[in-house]
Parts: sequence; C-alpha cells; structure tokens
Amino acid sequence: MDVSSIVRSIDQDTARALVMAARRVIDALLIEGERIRQTQTPAPHDYNAAGLPRATAGGGWLSHEELRDTARRMAEAIAAEKWTDGLITALKLLGALGVML
Repeated sequence: MDVSSIVRSIDQDTARALVMAARRVIDALLIEGERIRQTQTPAPHDYNAAGLPRATAGGGWLSHEELRDTARRMAEAIAAEKWTDGLITALKLLGALGVML
C-alpha cells in the first residue's frame, strides 16, 4: 500500500486536523529559517583543507524555496478543502526531513 492509498482512507476530519498541524510546523520552519538567515554570518573557510563540506545550508537541508512552495500548495489545498492533497504534500515534506515515512 502506498502513502496516497493510506491518506485517502483517512476520514476528512482527521485529514483536516493533520493538514492544519503540518501547516503550523511548516510555518514555524519558515520563520526559523528566516531568523537564522538574518542572524547568520559566514563561517571562516580554510581553503587549504581538502574534502567536501559537511555543514548544512543556511536554512537546513531543505531550501527556503522548498518550504515556501510546500506552504503555497498546502494553502491552496486548504482553500479548496482538498484535505487529502494537503496531507500528501505535508507528508512528502516531513518525509524529506526524516520525520516519518
């Protein structure tokens, strides 16, 4: 069974509650990413060191644009009351964060 089938089997009230909760989490991530972006200064860089950088991007592993795009798609799903579409969108983002799935 795939995620879409599982989500579509959830009743509308539960899907709505999950979408609204996920939207608050995504909004908090957007706010925190912007706060970090405003206060972060560039780290010193040793150009003589070999190897790949292990640090995450300024906004974390997900870009600010990915979070904003997900928030936009969820807002559209909420406005159209397409709770299952909004929930699938939220699960994809949370899965990318390693939260679930």
